[in-house]
Amino acid sequence: MQAFKRVILLRKSLIFRYTNQATMQQFQDIQAQPKKRWFPKIFWPAIVILCIILGVLFAKAYSFGSKVFVHKSSFFKKVTTLVFSGSTSSLKGESEGRINILLLGYGGEGHDGPFLTDTVILASINPETKQVALTSIPRDYYWEDGKQKINFAFAAGYQPHHDFNEAGERALKATDKITGLDIPYFASIDFKGFEKAVDRLGGIDIQIDNSFTDSQYPNDTFGYLPPLIFEKGLEKMSGTRALQFVRSRHGTNLEDSDIARSKRQAKVLDAFKTKVQDLGILSSSGTINDLLDILADRAHTNIEPSELLHLAEILKSPDVKITSESIDLEAGMFCDGTKEEVGYVIFPCEGVSTNQVQTYFKNSFSNTAVKTEAASLILENAGRDPEYYNLIKKQLVNAGVIVYEVPYRGLPLSNSAFYKVNEDKPATISYIQQLVSTKALPKPESMTARTDLVLFVAGGK
Repeated sequence: MQAFKRVILLRKSLIFRYTNQATMQQFQDIQAQPKKRWFPKIFWPAIVILCIILGVLFAKAYSFGSKVFVHKSSFFKKVTTLVFSGSTSSLKGESEGRINILLLGYGGEGHDGPFLTDTVILASINPETKQVALTSIPRDYYWEDGKQKINFAFAAGYQPHHDFNEAGERALKATDKITGLDIPYFASIDFKGFEKAVDRLGGIDIQIDNSFTDSQYPNDTFGYLPPLIFEKGLEKMSGTRALQFVRSRHGTNLEDSDIARSKRQAKVLDAFKTKVQDLGILSSSGTINDLLDILADRAHTNIEPSELLHLAEILKSPDVKITSESIDLEAGMFCDGTKEEVGYVIFPCEGVSTNQVQTYFKNSFSNTAVKTEAASLILENAGRDPEYYNLIKKQLVNAGVIVYEVPYRGLPLSNSAFYKVNEDKPATISYIQQLVSTKALPKPESMTARTDLVLFVAGGK
C-alpha cells in the first residue's frame, strides 16, 4: 500500500513538473515572439513623402537657379557655397569700397530686336557709406570695338549659343572698355518681368518732373498706342505704365532724348528700391517667393546666390542713398552725330581724351557730392587752346561748380595749375584733380582770392 502511494505521488510530481515546464515554455515562447511594430509602417511612408517633397523643391531650386544664376559654376557648388558661406560672402570690389554691377533691360521674346538692351545702367555701390550711384549709358552710345551701338553688345553675346552668361559677359567687356572700370557683375531683366515685378509690389510712386506726351509709343502689332500723357507731379504707376514711362522716346517738352529717358529710368529704380524697403519685402518670404517665380524665366545674373544674399543685406539698410547721373550733351564732353554703319550715335566730343571719359565714370560717387558742395572757383585760361579751356569750363559748370572767369595776365603755362583756398571741399578738389590731371596745391601767401578754389587751365592740343 505504501509502495502504491509512493508511485501515485511520484506520478503527480512528474505530471506537475511536466505541466509546469510546458507552461513555462509556453510563457517563454510568448515572450520570445516579436512585438508588432507600428513605427516602420508610419516611418517609411513619411520618408518617401519627405523625399518627394525635397525632390520637388530641389527640382524647383535647380530650375530657378540654372535660369537666373547663369555663372558657369555647378548648381551643387552654388548650393554648398550658399549653405556654408551664407551672407558672409564678400563681393568683388567690396574691399576697395566699390561694387560695380551692370544693369540691363531688354525687350525679350516677341519684341523687335528682343535682346537689344533698352536700358544700360552702371550701378556702383559703396558698402561702407551705403551710397548707390547710378550712371545711365544711352543705348545709342557708340561701341568702338564692336562698330555698333552699346545696346548691341548683349545681343551679340547671346546669339551664338543662346547663352545669357555669354550675353552678359560681352556687355561687361564692352562697358569695361568705355568706363575704364572693372565691372564683374551684370543683372538683366526683360520687359515682361519688369512689369510683373512692379505689379507684385502693388505699383510704385514716381515723381514726374516734366509733363510730356508721346504719340509714337509702339504697340505689339508694329503700330502705335493712343498718345501717352504724363502730367508733372506724383503718380502711382502699374508695371505697364512704369515701363511706358522709362521706354518713351518721342515725348514732347524735351523728353525725346536718350538722356531724358536715362533720367526716368533712374527714377524708376529708386522708386522700386523705396517700395521694397517700405514693404519690408526682404523679410517677407511669400512676396520673395512670388518675385522669384516671376524672375525665373525673365531675369539673369552672374552674381552667385551667396553674394546676392550679402548684397541684399547691404541694400536693405535704411541709410542707403541712391543718386543718378546721366550723360549730358550740354556738358561739352559727349556729342551726337551719325555713323554710316549704325546711324545716330553718341560719342566723346573731338578733343576729349579716353582718360577724361573714364574719369567721368570713375567719379560717379563724387559727382553728386560736387553739386552738394557748390564750391566757388576762379578760372583763368593760362594756355593756348581756347577749345580745351571752354570744354573744362563747361564740365565744371555742369558738375555744379560756381565758376568766376578772370582774364589771365601771366606767361602761358604748359600744364594746368590748381590751388585750394578752402580745403573743406574734398569732393570738388578730387574731381578737378582728375579732370585736369593736376594735383591741388595750397594757396600761395601772395594769392588774395576769396573763392574756394583757383584753377589756371593749360594743356589741350
